[in-house]
Amino acid sequence: MDIVKVVRSMAAVVIGLIATLVMTNQIAAAHSGAASVVTTHTVNHSAPAKSDVPLTYAWVVTANVQVYANPGDATPVRSLGAGFLYVSLADAKPIVVGDQTWYLINAGEYVNAKDIAIVRPTKFQGVTITVAPDKPFGWMVYAAKPTLTAGGAMAADAKALARYTPITVLEEQKVGDVIWYRVGDKQWVDQKKVALIFPHARPDGVGPTDKWIDVNTFEQTLAAYEGDRMVFATLVSSGLPQWATDPGLFRVYAKVKIAKMSGREGLADYYFLEDVPYATYFNKDMALHAAYWHDKFGFKHSHGCVNLPPADAQWIYNWTTPAPDGSNWTVVPDRKNNDIGTWVWVHEG
Repeated sequence: MDIVKVVRSMAAVVIGLIATLVMTNQIAAAHSGAASVVTTHTVNHSAPAKSDVPLTYAWVVTANVQVYANPGDATPVRSLGAGFLYVSLADAKPIVVGDQTWYLINAGEYVNAKDIAIVRPTKFQGVTITVAPDKPFGWMVYAAKPTLTAGGAMAADAKALARYTPITVLEEQKVGDVIWYRVGDKQWVDQKKVALIFPHARPDGVGPTDKWIDVNTFEQTLAAYEGDRMVFATLVSSGLPQWATDPGLFRVYAKVKIAKMSGREGLADYYFLEDVPYATYFNKDMALHAAYWHDKFGFKHSHGCVNLPPADAQWIYNWTTPAPDGSNWTVVPDRKNNDIGTWVWVHEG
């Protein structure tokens, strides 16, 4: 395996362990000040419409949080249990009773405000493509100061390229075991700092007018195509090494506008996520779906699904077939003979 892939995989494991053990880090996009970025763009693109994430969400910061029928009641009606838990708020407006603040999480269910922390979904979103790219492009996934040459020194006044800064690869060089990309005039960054979209030909079996999705689990990127034309690109978070997203060529068979997701009951990594929006299922219980609980796109971070920024999950949900029919669930008529679902190709590099 390429040493760079090993480093990227190790980074994913470390990030996953930190999330599992600490679970407090809601990473915001790094803004390190103004930076000189690529001015010779080879891709014309625009941001998709902003997501209409329907609810306000909160991270459950205390284990075994007690739930009450009314604020200030002496006896709870149930416990939320222990694990990686997020709830949606039935009413985002806090209720103050005496010296305590409460939130309504479901009809007739209140929790103390000290036991939850309101979270804000990432503001990052991918791009719709209007002109076919002729070079690899993508985003910085770490904030980094570019060097003057591949593997060389930084300029004395070098300014960092912030996380999520869009880039286009103008040139590539390998120095030792590290691949470096030129992303501007005398601006080089090493491969580990970026996540890239490499235009691909249609996989065997995908027709010339078919919609298909390319999920690159090494780069942690996604590109959507209509036949040979790329129409959309973004960052993702696929499964961590211990819960890797299955590789292969699949077809979308079901879509769910909003529903809870849970798993690993009884284990240390139990998770319960209320009201996850825009899930597009393509392989068993694996789906492309919104992740409102983290901002680690560009790194492996899931239990096997492909996490997307909410705006991008909504775009994928609306664009893929079968088309949403207005209900919460949309399914293909015959899953065993599915000839209408959008193709999803998952691969590493």
